[in-house]
Amino acid sequence: MTVSLEGRVALRELLAQAWQQVEGQALEMLKRAVEGLLVAERDHRVAEAKQRGEKVYRWGYTVRKCWTTLWGSLEQVRVPRLRGREEIGLVERYERHGLDQMLLALTVGGLSQRKVVGWVQRFLGGRLSPATIGAVLEQAQQEVEQRRNEPIPARRYRAIVVDGIYLRYRRSVTQAARQGVLLVVVGVRDGGGFEVLDWQAAPAETTADYEALFTRLWQRGLQSVELIVSDGVPSVVSAGQMVYPAARHQLCLAHWFRNLEAVTPRFPWFQRKRFRREFWWIWEAENERQAREWARRFCARWRWDAPQMVEKFQFDLEEVLAFFAFPAHWRHRLRTTNLGEGWFKHLRRYLSRFPGCRNAEHSEQVLGCFLLAAESMHR
Repeated sequence: MTVSLEGRVALRELLAQAWQQVEGQALEMLKRAVEGLLVAERDHRVAEAKQRGEKVYRWGYTVRKCWTTLWGSLEQVRVPRLRGREEIGLVERYERHGLDQMLLALTVGGLSQRKVVGWVQRFLGGRLSPATIGAVLEQAQQEVEQRRNEPIPARRYRAIVVDGIYLRYRRSVTQAARQGVLLVVVGVRDGGGFEVLDWQAAPAETTADYEALFTRLWQRGLQSVELIVSDGVPSVVSAGQMVYPAARHQLCLAHWFRNLEAVTPRFPWFQRKRFRREFWWIWEAENERQAREWARRFCARWRWDAPQMVEKFQFDLEEVLAFFAFPAHWRHRLRTTNLGEGWFKHLRRYLSRFPGCRNAEHSEQVLGCFLLAAESMHR
C-alpha cells in the first residue's frame, strides 16, 4: 500500500483492496445461494416423482469448474444429480458460441465498436480492433447476399406480403439528409409459415422499383403466387400485374379501416367503439358469402350516420375479400400487412440506436444483418 510523505494512505488503493474483499465475500455468498437453490430443486423433483409413483433418487453431485456471471466467476460449484431410468438434468445445457457469433450479436444488438472492443478485453482478456468487427460484419453480409440469391423452390409460397419502411439517410458534408424507403417482400407458405424473401432500397414506392423486386423473385424461382397483400399503393398493384398477372390482390384491412375512419364523422367514444367492433367482426366470417352478408348489414346499419364511409366501403369491398379463398386456420395472416409491419417496429427501434444509414446500399446491408441476427436469436 502506497504511503505519502505525510504518512497518509492512498485512497484509491484503499478502495481497491476493500472492493476485492467485498467482491470475494459476495461471490462466495452467491455460490452458496445457488447451491442451496439447486438442492431445494432436486428435493422438490424427488418428492413430485414419488407422488407420481416413479423411482427417482439422488445421485451425488457434479462439480462445475467455473460459471461466468455479471458479478464475476463462480468456481467449483456443486450441482446435484438425479437418476431415474437415466440421468435427469437440473441445469440447462450450456451452448457455446463462436467469437464471430458473439461479435455479430453485440454489434447488431446496438453496441458501438468501442464498447464491443472494451467488452472483449474485459471478459475475454484478448486484444481486438474495430477491423476485426468489420471483418465479422463483412462475412455476415456475404451470408445475407448468398441467401438473397438462393433459388426459391417452386410453389413453396402461396402468397406474398409487400410493404415499405421509410427511413432517412444521414446527412454529410456534401449532401443533406434525405428520405428513402426499403421495399420488403415476405413469403407465406401453406400453413401460415412465413419468411422474408427479399428487399430493395428505393427513393420512393414506385412501380419500377416494385417491378424490379418482383422480377428478381421471379428469376429466383417464384414464378407464380396466388395472392399479393399490400396497403393499397397503386405501384404494388401495377407491378404485380406485370410480373404476376394471375395473382389476386388483397388490400390490407388495417389500412383500409384507417381510410374509412378518415371519412367517418366524429362519433362519441361509445359509438366509435361500436363501429370498430362491428367492422372487424365482418372478417371473422366462415366464408366469403357470409362476409358479404354481414357487410351488407353493416352498410345498412351505418348508411344514415356515415354515408360517405358506406359509399367508400361498398366501392372497395371487392379488394378485401380475396383472403377468404385460403384455409380458415391461417388466412388471418393474409388479411393485413402485419407480417411486415410487425417486425418493422423492432427494426425502427434498432435503427434508432445508430446515427442512420449512409445511403441505399448501406440500408440494405443493415436490414440484412438485422434479419440474420434475429434468426440466430430465435433459432
